[in-house]
Amino acid sequence: MQPAQKAARLISGLADLKGKHMLEIIYKQTAPDHKDYENLYSSTGWKYKYPVTRENLKTALEGTWVWICAYHEESLVGIGRLISDGALYAFVCDLIVLPKYQNMKIGSSILKRLKQICVDKQIKRVWLFAATDRAAFYEQRGFEVRPSNMPGMQLSDNC
Repeated sequence: MQPAQKAARLISGLADLKGKHMLEIIYKQTAPDHKDYENLYSSTGWKYKYPVTRENLKTALEGTWVWICAYHEESLVGIGRLISDGALYAFVCDLIVLPKYQNMKIGSSILKRLKQICVDKQIKRVWLFAATDRAAFYEQRGFEVRPSNMPGMQLSDNC
């Protein structure tokens, strides 16, 4: 059974609200509701830059190896997911936190949990694509920019 199919693991955490007060954030290792996922995905603006359909998002949801979802008062406020073969490689996708909840360490917490799952499963390589203005976030958490002699490659748009 794949980790995403296992019963949800609940983990509580507190998010720092810039010194005002702490929010209780519940982290679940289970797939979100597809409508919640679509709403969160839409909050990024990616849907307009890289058009996807509701069916695309549903398929992505079903094909994910591991989910970490962050909830505040039962509302989905952040997600991160892994696509993997379960042994050698994992790819971090869709690390998203609602704008209102950003800068509260929720994204860091999600990424830390995803990395720990990879360590526990002895995954050999973990990759991700980061926007230029987000690269420092990942570098501060142990990720390295690929060297220019080892460029990442991609096929886009109806390969």
